[in-house]
Amino acid sequence: MMIQWIENCSGAKEFITLLTPAGYLQLMIRLDVICQAVWVLKADDTLSIHDNHPVLQGLDLKENASFAVKLLMQGSPFRQLVWTELGKIPYGTTLSYSALAAKIGSSARAVGNACRDNPYPFLIPCHRVVSISGLGGYCGQTTGDFMQLKAKLLQAEASFIHDQS
Repeated sequence: MMIQWIENCSGAKEFITLLTPAGYLQLMIRLDVICQAVWVLKADDTLSIHDNHPVLQGLDLKENASFAVKLLMQGSPFRQLVWTELGKIPYGTTLSYSALAAKIGSSARAVGNACRDNPYPFLIPCHRVVSISGLGGYCGQTTGDFMQLKAKLLQAEASFIHDQS
């Protein structure tokens, strides 16, 4: 995925919901810029799924497709550095917090905090960063629904890679 960082955006807010291999992801968009992504943990009948919105052109949620996306720039320069490195972790693979920290000259805890603050889960694949002793955390949680999402995402990517070989 190629990310184009946009410094600011305006316009009416639009919410679109995608069905990913792990569940529903809601994007808040202004014009053609994604400003936030959040997981929808409890879907109901009012949830409408959008898979053909122009901002999603080229996005394939089931494979490592090449596409460009505009994201609203957020976070400190350090967090932006971590998020950029997350995008370099190959689809279907993982990297430990400590290994990513070593790549950028930081600490595993700082990398974990940047992952926790990722405003674009799934799009910026923080789920691919794991602890040396297990899955670690996801979206600031170490148990519960978010950890189930992380496991599903990793399983879906691994299954796709396995099916291709």
